Amino acid sequence: MKKLELAVIAAWVGLASVMAATTSYSKDFTIAGQTISAGAESDINYVTGVEEWDWTATPYAAFTTSAGIGLSVETEINMRELDEDIFQGIDWTAEYAVSGVTVYTEVSSDSDWEFGDITVGAKVKF
Repeated sequence: MKKLELAVIAAWVGLASVMAATTSYSKDFTIAGQTISAGAESDINYVTGVEEWDWTATPYAAFTTSAGIGLSVETEINMRELDEDIFQGIDWTAEYAVSGVTVYTEVSSDSDWEFGDITVGAKVKF
């Protein structure tokens, strides 16, 4: 085995150990059938074609009513570029789910709070 292959394997084992030992926190508050959620997701990956590490954090907040309507907002932060302007905009989503069918709409705003195209669709689970 080459040194590079050993280094990559060691890095993956170390990364897996750190991720397994790291506690992830999110919080849900339920009040009168309404749920407010807040948390974050961290994604660390290595792209072999360009040989580059990528690390993004995605904080989010969501509100779900007792009627099944969900509203959420999230933004993605590139953790490797924290010395630059980290705010790139916000992704907004509204959903309504009934009997395995979810209708939704999504829109994103950029760092100047200008909104892009609106996506409207339906998802079916079977």
